[in-house]
Amino acid sequence: MILQPNIRGSTGYGTAWRDANLKDWRGGDLEDVVAGANYLKSLPYVDPERVGIFGGFMSFIAVTKKPGVFKVGVPWVGISDLHLLYEEDMERFKYYLRQQMGDPEKDYALWGDRSAVEFAHQLTAKLLIVHGTNDPRCPISQARVFRDRLLQLGKREGEDFEYHEFGDEGHDPGGDIQGKIRTYRLLADFLERRL
Repeated sequence: MILQPNIRGSTGYGTAWRDANLKDWRGGDLEDVVAGANYLKSLPYVDPERVGIFGGFMSFIAVTKKPGVFKVGVPWVGISDLHLLYEEDMERFKYYLRQQMGDPEKDYALWGDRSAVEFAHQLTAKLLIVHGTNDPRCPISQARVFRDRLLQLGKREGEDFEYHEFGDEGHDPGGDIQGKIRTYRLLADFLERRL
């Protein structure tokens, strides 16, 4: 069973819905995702102990800020540290970040509150972290800083989390057909073993 919601902040549902996420990334929209997970768990044909989350930024934040909701998480080219992202990103994306989440200095606490690396100590789910090393939009450091934090916390790679970098990929691991085959096999294998 797959639930693919168009959470607040999504386009195509009017400006009020699109703008509901301004200065609230991974706030109300995270609550939307948790509500979706709880709905799935209420269905008689869904095992409530076997619910996972797949995505990028949302997957990192959901498994750290809402521990116990998801058995597994798959941050696929995910953002884990907004402050670091701002330091390293291209100027056009810095503008977008300021427009969406406010000033990185004035709203420093908010940016930290929406950075999964700050909540890595709460992780209970098993993770599959996947990132392309040639990603100019979401640099590989986003995956590395989270992996390093997990290791600092005593989490074990291969047991608590799995980590994959693809040197031949950019923002879309699996962008070509061979990449898609490789990455979706990786995903299917992880879900079969862990979920």
